[in-house]
Amino acid sequence: MTKHQIIQKLAKLYHQLPLPAWISVAVLVFVVLPYGVVFGIPKQVSFSYAGDTCVKQLSLAPSLLKQTGGSGYTAQPSDGISIGSVQLFSTSLCFSPTKTPEVGKNTLTIAPFGGWFAAKQFAVTVPEAPTARTADVVGRTISTALPLRIKLTSVDTIHDYQLVISNKSATCDQEAAELTCKVSKLELAPDTAYEASLYRSFNGGAKQQVVSGDITTLLPLNMTSASVTDGKVLYDIPKDFRFTFDKPLEISDVTLKKADGQIIELDTKREGPVLVVTPRSELPRKADYSLVLNQVVGENGSALSAPLTYKLTTSGGPKVANISVGGSGVGQSAKILVTFDQPVAPSVDVVKLARITGVNGSVTKVSDTQFSFNIANAPLCAAFTLTVDKGVASGSNKESSEEAWNFKSRIVCGSSSIIGYSVQGRPIIAYYFGSGTSTILFTGGMHGSERSGTTTMQAWVTYLQAHAAEVIPAGKRVVVVPNTNPDAIAANSRYNANNVNIGRNFATANWKADIETSSGITVNGGGTSATSEPESKALAALTRQLKPRLEISFHSSGRLVGANKSGDSVAVGDMYAKMVGYQTMFYNAEAVMGYPMTGEYEDWMGESMGIPAILIELPSASGNYLSTQQAALVRLLSV
Repeated sequence: MTKHQIIQKLAKLYHQLPLPAWISVAVLVFVVLPYGVVFGIPKQVSFSYAGDTCVKQLSLAPSLLKQTGGSGYTAQPSDGISIGSVQLFSTSLCFSPTKTPEVGKNTLTIAPFGGWFAAKQFAVTVPEAPTARTADVVGRTISTALPLRIKLTSVDTIHDYQLVISNKSATCDQEAAELTCKVSKLELAPDTAYEASLYRSFNGGAKQQVVSGDITTLLPLNMTSASVTDGKVLYDIPKDFRFTFDKPLEISDVTLKKADGQIIELDTKREGPVLVVTPRSELPRKADYSLVLNQVVGENGSALSAPLTYKLTTSGGPKVANISVGGSGVGQSAKILVTFDQPVAPSVDVVKLARITGVNGSVTKVSDTQFSFNIANAPLCAAFTLTVDKGVASGSNKESSEEAWNFKSRIVCGSSSIIGYSVQGRPIIAYYFGSGTSTILFTGGMHGSERSGTTTMQAWVTYLQAHAAEVIPAGKRVVVVPNTNPDAIAANSRYNANNVNIGRNFATANWKADIETSSGITVNGGGTSATSEPESKALAALTRQLKPRLEISFHSSGRLVGANKSGDSVAVGDMYAKMVGYQTMFYNAEAVMGYPMTGEYEDWMGESMGIPAILIELPSASGNYLSTQQAALVRLLSV
C-alpha cells in the first residue's frame, strides 16, 4: 500500500468518526497543514561546485534516515549532538554528488527507516559548471618547464582537471579558482606549435572538454659558455662551476653525483644569466662524477630543451701527458720535452726525480708543466731511457704521482746530407745508415709523376732510422735518396724544370737528345748533352763516390721488376720479384714499355762501373707501398 493510499484510508476513517466540527478544524489546522508544509513541500538546495552543499535541517536520530527517492546525490547529516557513537540529532544536511552533476533541478527524498512517515523532499538546483578563461590556453606561448596557470570562473572541487597536449596528459591542481597544470610532465619540445585541450572529469569518469586551441612553446634557453666541458679532467680543486645563458635565470635544478652513486651536496646561485654551482665540500680526488643540469629556466619561462650532462674526473698527482719524440730517430743532441698533465709544484727537485740513462745528458725544468731531457752528442743508434720517479708533487692540488714513468727510445740510426740542388734550387737529400764498406743504394722520384716511389722510399728512411741497428748486417751501408727530382715532384711532372727526363739523361752508349716516348718524340727530352741536368749530375756524382754493391730504383706503374743485366742483377731482380709477386722484364723491357729507352741511369751504372741495378715498377703512381715491399727490401741488405 502506497503512502497516498494510506493517507486516503486514514482520511476516510477520520470522516467516519463522530467528532464535533471544531475538532475536525483543529486537526486540519494543527496537524494536516503543518505536516504538508514540513514534509510535503520540497526544500530548495542550491548546489555549489566549491565544496560541501549543506542546508539547515533538524533531524532526530539522523542515523535512522534513509534515502527513498531520487538519484545522483547522497544526503549526509551534519552537526548536532552525539552520545558516544550515537548521534541524537543533527542540524544540517549535506549533499554530495555520486555522478557528474546535471544542470537543473534534481529531487530526492529521505525518511526514517526509508518509510513514508516524515518523508522529506529536497530539490537540488545545479548551476552551469565553471568555465576556463580561454585566453589562458588558446593562442598562448608557454614554458616547457613551468606550470601553466588557468583561471576558472569559480572554484570547482567537484571535478578533476587535466591538460592534454600531443596525446600526453598533465594533472592540474586547483587553488581557489585557478588551475596549475604540470606542463613539464608533457616533455614538450621548445619552439613548437601544439593543440592543447583542458578536460574535466568526475571521480575518474568520462572526460568533458572545457576549452581547446593552439599553443606554442617558448624558444629554448641556450647556454653561451661554461667553465667546464664534458669529459674534462679537473686538475685543480674546483671552487665552483659557472654556466652562462642567453637570458636571466629564475629556476635551476642541478645534481652532482659520484660514479659510485654518492650525491654531492651543492649550493646554487643565479646571478642574472649566470648559474653558479658550488660544492659544499672539497671533491674527493681520483674520482669520476656526473654534473647534470636537470633543468634551468629563464625569467621569461624559456627552459633547456634537454638536461645537460658533464662527465668530470678529479685527477691524482702529475702524469706525463706528452713527449716530443717517438721511439726512435732522436737527434744526437736533441732536447726532449716531457709535458705533464698539470702544473708541477715549485718545490719539486727535477735533478733528484728525473734522469736519462744510456747516453749522456741532463734534465732541467723549463716550465710549470715541462721537463727538458738534454742529450749531449750521443752516438748513432744508441738506445736510451728517460725516467721520472714517483712522488712528483702537483702544483694544482694536494696529490703526488704514485707511479714512476719510463720511456725507451733510440738515437737516429743514420745521417743525411745534401748531394746537390735541382734546377729551381730544391735540395736533393741522401740518407746514410750503417758504417760498412759494401753499399746498397736506393733511389726514388726520378719521374715526378710517379710519386709512389718517393713516398715509399721516405717511409723506408723512417723505418731505417728506427731499425737500422736490427736489419743492416755488419759490413754493410745503406744510402737512400727518396727524391732525386724534387722540382718534378713539386710539379707532378715526368720532367724536370728544363723539360728533361732525368731518367734518360745519363751517359750511356745509346744516349740521345731527342727521346722516344709513348706519345712520340720529345725534342731534347734526354737533355742537351749527357748528364746535362743538375739532378743527374748530383746522382751520378754520388754513385761514383759510393760505387755501390747494388742499386735499386723505384718507379711506377705496373708490378714489374727490371734489371740492367750487370753482375747478379738478374738473379737479385728475380728474387725480389718472387718475394713481392711481380712480373719480370729483364730481356723485354722495351717491348713492355713500347718504345726504346736511351740514356737510362741503371744502364749507365752497368756500362761505366759494372754495378748491378734493378728497377721496381710499383702498382700505382700514388701511395705508400712499404708494407708490401719491406721484407724484400730488408732481404736486399744481405745480398
